[in-house]
Amino acid sequence: MARDETGTSIQKGNGHGRASLETRDTVIVATGVSEREYAELSLVLTARGIEHQRLVVPGGWAIAVAAEDRRSAGDEIASYRAEHAAAPAPPPPVARHPDAWYGVAAYAAVLMVFAILTEQAAFGVDWHAKGMLIARAVVDGEPWRVVTALTLHGDTLHLASNLAFGGFFGFFLGRYFGSGVAWLAILGSGAVGNLLNALVQQGEHRSIGASTAVFGALGLLTAHAWRRGPRHASLRARLAPIVAGIALLAFTGTGGENTDVFAHLTGFVAGFAAGAVLARVDVTRLPGVQPLSALATFGLLMLAWALALAF
Repeated sequence: MARDETGTSIQKGNGHGRASLETRDTVIVATGVSEREYAELSLVLTARGIEHQRLVVPGGWAIAVAAEDRRSAGDEIASYRAEHAAAPAPPPPVARHPDAWYGVAAYAAVLMVFAILTEQAAFGVDWHAKGMLIARAVVDGEPWRVVTALTLHGDTLHLASNLAFGGFFGFFLGRYFGSGVAWLAILGSGAVGNLLNALVQQGEHRSIGASTAVFGALGLLTAHAWRRGPRHASLRARLAPIVAGIALLAFTGTGGENTDVFAHLTGFVAGFAAGAVLARVDVTRLPGVQPLSALATFGLLMLAWALALAF
């Protein structure tokens, strides 16, 4: 006869204990046990040399052991259950915003328009001279160049690579944050990256290309993946997105002798900082934020070029 710790008698079912347990005073050490948990706990107790028996109780099964084994069996069961406690709930799924392609199409259209304007010297304007990043000019009072430089490219290969990588990163950011917020963040990261680059470079340093913003987009994605990861994961798992982002930066961010590597780095850093904030502060829920952000992105571009052409 088995009893629980209050002395209540329990009817025995088909047990897995030895016959010797039948003649000894037993107590219940676990109740509400499923078939799978019993199989695992039985292995644990058997490995420790603790005789035990499965009992039929209301609401499931129970495990009984000899009274003298109650403490050791209870400790083993508690230890096993602690080690196999339910994992922390994963972070909520990332919202997938529709129409991410709209932002990519607008990005491609802007770069193509300025490529044509530059190639044809439209309206008699030297677009490179007016819009390129010149470190001394930025410091001396022409800050719009940190934006206008993002729209200019040296040749077709330069343009094509930024179209490809920028469109790729921008599409996923558009899915995560919405096209308006995503492209405002990308433009902002590129502008801040260019500003940082101008502040540390020699005065004659010159730079053009959307690549600073492209690597800003990579920084945004890296920070988003990092901050959205499980908080209770191992250190290696938590750092994996950052390591992957830096590896991709190193792989794609270095090129020929005309590549502005430091601009890639500053763009990545600016994007990472912005992404860390956006991953925790969900501005996408604000009413009308997507169209307003899209208008702000377009407005900043137009304002920067209006100033560039006026001076």
